[in-house]
Formats: sequence, C-alpha cells, structure tokens
Amino acid sequence: MLLYTNKLLPFPIQKLCFLLLAIGSLLNYPQFVLAESNNSVNSSSAGIKIKFIPSKKKPSRPPRRGTPPANEGTGSRGDCLYKANKPPLTRLVGGNNLQLTVDKYPQLWIYSPYAQKEAPKAVFSLQNGDDEVYQARFQLPEKPGIFSISLPPTTQSLEIGKRYRWYIDINCPRKGTANDLSKPASLTGVVKRVKPSFQLQNDLATAKTALERIKIYAERGIWLNTMKELAQLRIKEPQNPHFQTIWVELLSQKQVGLAKIVKEPIVGDVILSVN
Repeated sequence: MLLYTNKLLPFPIQKLCFLLLAIGSLLNYPQFVLAESNNSVNSSSAGIKIKFIPSKKKPSRPPRRGTPPANEGTGSRGDCLYKANKPPLTRLVGGNNLQLTVDKYPQLWIYSPYAQKEAPKAVFSLQNGDDEVYQARFQLPEKPGIFSISLPPTTQSLEIGKRYRWYIDINCPRKGTANDLSKPASLTGVVKRVKPSFQLQNDLATAKTALERIKIYAERGIWLNTMKELAQLRIKEPQNPHFQTIWVELLSQKQVGLAKIVKEPIVGDVILSVN
C-alpha cells in the first residue's frame, strides 16, 4: 500500500479525486432540491389563512321539529344529565350558513358531551320533506367529543339542489325508568348538495396541498367539505400546532359560530346499523 505523508498527490490522482467528488455532489443534488422544494411547500402552507365565506343565497328553512335555527346549542337535552363543564349537544354542520356539500354521501359532524356508557342508544335519520330517506342506529364513542356520521353509499344519494333534514336522538335513560319511556336528547340540521362549478373543479385540481383545498371550499361557502377535510387533517396529525390554529380560527369566525367547542377532542366516526 502506498502512503503519502506531507507530499502532495500526483496531479493525475488529484484530478481523479476532484472528478469523483464532483460526481458525488451531482448524485446528491436531486435530494437537496427535493428537500428545498418540500420546505418551500411547507412554509407556504404554514402561512395560509382560511376564511369561510357563506353562500350569498339565503337558504330556506324546511319544517323544524322543535329545534331553534342557531348554530350553537341547537339540541334539546331530554333526560340526559346537564354537564356544567361541557358545551351542550351541538351540530358542527347543518346551520343556516353551514349546509352545503358537493358529496353524494356527505359526512356530518356533531359534538356530544355524553359518552357511550351514559347514552347506550342513539338513532340517526335523514328526511326529504315528509319522506324518510334513511334511518339507522348507532352508538356514541366511548368518550365525549366531536364525532362524524357518514351517509353510506348503500343508501340513496343526495340529489343536487334538494335540502334534506337530518335528526339525531340520543337516549340517556333515567334511573328507575324504562329506556323506551325516557325523553331523548335531540339534534337536527339541514344538508344540501350543490353541483361543483367548472372553476371550483379546476381550482381543486390545481391545489398543491390539503390546506389549499380547504381554503377553496371555505371561500365558496361549501362548509361540509371544508369541515371534513380539516377534521381529517387534525385526526391524522393531532399534535400539529398549525392545524390546531386553523381549526380554532375557522370555527371561531362569526359566520361559523362554533367557538365554544374548538377545544373539544375529535373522537372519530361512528358506525351506523340499519334498523
């Protein structure tokens, strides 16, 4: 083996070493570019601001089942216990400004202060005028929080332009009272499917991140899709401070009116069981 101490390498060997170093740098170049590209996308997403702009068309109100039209505190408590440290049963979708979706089978989001052991039985129903489109039983999640109900693709899809009313009844049986005689906690809301415009489809196709898609939906007043995609981001990365900030700011906006539940946990989807 040859050993070089204080002597310079022969020129041909120096030239070969320089060439090898240059090749190594070129091979690693795409990785550096990719890292820089990812950083630039992340930094642009980190500064994104999302504002919900309700549709200019004022929605008509289908017949109500004794439930006020405000966004917060829309449910009746029935025989369920009052919880002073928790918000009331609340809809996150279905209020006056929060009815629109582009989905055939939308996802509805609800906050419940009750756990599964406190309310063992619950019923979801969807109505088109006087006609019942769908009804199913479900169980609340094991812990209180925000959960979703997804309309299954096995049922009739929502028609474009029609307003449907959905209902939730939650049984919290009283001691010494038969379950079927107790008065359920109830909640209701409205959902309307709209046809996505060509501009909306084009904007969504060119969106580079999930947050850009959420911003597009929000600025067009399509709340159910805004809510669904943002909630999914939070479920995927529950400790992401940027997603948490957007969640709090968006739900606290006056036109959304959900400031009281922004700190409540998201506890996932419930499984519907057809009667």
